[in-house]
Amino acid sequence: MNDHRIAGPLGAPLVSFRAGALGGLLAGIVELLLVSGFGSHPAALSGLLFAALAYGLLGGLIGVAAHLGLSLLPFHADRRRDRRLLSAFMVAKSFSAVLFLVFLFRAFRDFHAEKVKPASPAGLLTVAVLAVAAVVLFFLLKALLSGKLVGLTDRLVRPVGWVVVLAAVLLTGVALQAAFNRETEEVHVPYAAGGADPADQPNVLVILIDTLRPDRLGCYGGPASTPNIDALARDGILFRTTYAQSNNTKPSTASLLTSRYLNEHRAMHKTDMLTPAVTTLAEAFSEAGYFCGGIVTNVNLAPIYNFQQGFHEYTYLPPKFLFGANESASRLVVYGVLRQIRMKLVKSIWPDNFYRPAEVVTGRFNGFLKQHHDRRFFAYLHYMDPHDPFFEHPYNGKGYARVVMPNPDPKFVEPFMANYDREIEYIDQWIGAVTDELKAVGLYDSCLIVLTSDHGEEFYEHGGWWHGTTLQEEQIRVPLVIKRPGGAAAGTVCEDLARLIDVAPTALIEAGVEVPEKMRGRNLLAALEFPPDTAAVALAGNEPAPAAVPQEVYSEADFEGCVGQALRVGPWKYLLMNPDNKRGLPEEQLYYLPDDPQETNNLAAAHPEKVAEMKPLLLAYLQDALSRQEMGASGDIDRATQERLRALGYTQ
Repeated sequence: MNDHRIAGPLGAPLVSFRAGALGGLLAGIVELLLVSGFGSHPAALSGLLFAALAYGLLGGLIGVAAHLGLSLLPFHADRRRDRRLLSAFMVAKSFSAVLFLVFLFRAFRDFHAEKVKPASPAGLLTVAVLAVAAVVLFFLLKALLSGKLVGLTDRLVRPVGWVVVLAAVLLTGVALQAAFNRETEEVHVPYAAGGADPADQPNVLVILIDTLRPDRLGCYGGPASTPNIDALARDGILFRTTYAQSNNTKPSTASLLTSRYLNEHRAMHKTDMLTPAVTTLAEAFSEAGYFCGGIVTNVNLAPIYNFQQGFHEYTYLPPKFLFGANESASRLVVYGVLRQIRMKLVKSIWPDNFYRPAEVVTGRFNGFLKQHHDRRFFAYLHYMDPHDPFFEHPYNGKGYARVVMPNPDPKFVEPFMANYDREIEYIDQWIGAVTDELKAVGLYDSCLIVLTSDHGEEFYEHGGWWHGTTLQEEQIRVPLVIKRPGGAAAGTVCEDLARLIDVAPTALIEAGVEVPEKMRGRNLLAALEFPPDTAAVALAGNEPAPAAVPQEVYSEADFEGCVGQALRVGPWKYLLMNPDNKRGLPEEQLYYLPDDPQETNNLAAAHPEKVAEMKPLLLAYLQDALSRQEMGASGDIDRATQERLRALGYTQ
């Protein structure tokens, strides 16, 4: 027994650190296996190096803290002096404690989707269940390590064994990182021309600028200087009043690309994937022989969510990571915690740590154009500027980020909007670079170009910030410019209501491509070619064409506990929100927009007859969407994805 006695004043703390580090390292490997699908995604294992260092250090600190705690308890004196007992105790303690923290963090962020507070009954129950599980795990593991595996535990915690284990894990981590570390996520599908020969059909480019409000653009009368977007509007058709079908990126972009409502395509929530059951705009163009390429830098559109469906080339440009972490390492809870601490302590922020700026996306598109300019293509570009953080320009490390200040004081309205406008002016330069490159290769005139956004942004107009929680005008109104091949109808301003679900069928019809049967949108251009009383509006789904463009727009939201629907019919807008929405918005809202464009005077109580007229119509839209619901897909959201969502304000 004397061979296992710990000698010297530093003996027990060092054993505790080594044993704790071993337990933390093992817990880190468990989480890494979870986020990699237990090896089904080998590239995810490249985070082993970061996991070993970060969780090993955390576990070592837990071990030292536990030793200090034991030193205050006289009945643990024997354990403190016996290396084998102390090693077993500290490995089990560190392993169970780290896993408790990991699963506690994931439970509130992933399982509860941030809708449950720790102090609430559901939150307290969650903490209690995980705490009991951690205690049970601790005692079971301690019994095993101090019993049948006592010899192995002792050898691994001794200095030589510990160094060998650590070296083996670190060398393996270095090898995995070298083999699998990538700066982009790319999906490639072999191109096989099909359908009709598209040689005489136009190239099609859809440009989506995330979080872009129309009322800030020069061509919409806004204060930002946007000469390049304005020039595109002069060459095309500007739609004065366009609505997104939702108020945040994933569902809104899914509606754009599928021409389906939220409750149909089901890509609504943070972990939802775009179901293969829907037909995307890229699939329709691919079937017609087009080469389809997508370049995105918003995590909501990463390949994990299946937005690459139908594309031959799909490139997701993730942000750059802190602390020397890579894509895989950023999926770990410890990375998110360290990143949060860093954001609170270090005030400088840079776009590359949130998304790739416009020049990078444009550079990728220029490469795409050089490679594929000689074939008919459909390209989709998704820019993140001017999404928050609202940076100062030129970049100097200063800006306003939701991750740092989730609930700003109203005094920040003006500085926020000033930086937001500068972001718009910055992205405008790169829109000009795109059109210049198209002109340089002789494709601009013949190209069908669509420029729009997925949603707007709130700057305290209704007592809140950011986006995703209301269906007010500032969150769902978006710009829409369509430049037709040959400049047809250039300079036209259309006053009819337009919807993002109209973009896909409009682009397909303009390119001479068949519209998939289940697409819900209409051809926005048809009404411009005939008198309003005889306009043949092309609809998908073999439905009869109405005599004119219907002046109705329906939008939906289901985000962070705010569930609602909005319906605009001509000048009237009616909103229905869940009673317990976190913004505290009225359950029913009614606005007459010509007199109240800012939606400050809720007329629901004053005009019950209008509510009685519009509410059944809104519910009919909802029921119709639910009746056409596709089988949705909800995936296990990985840590990198969750962390980027939080950084961009999609999670807290």
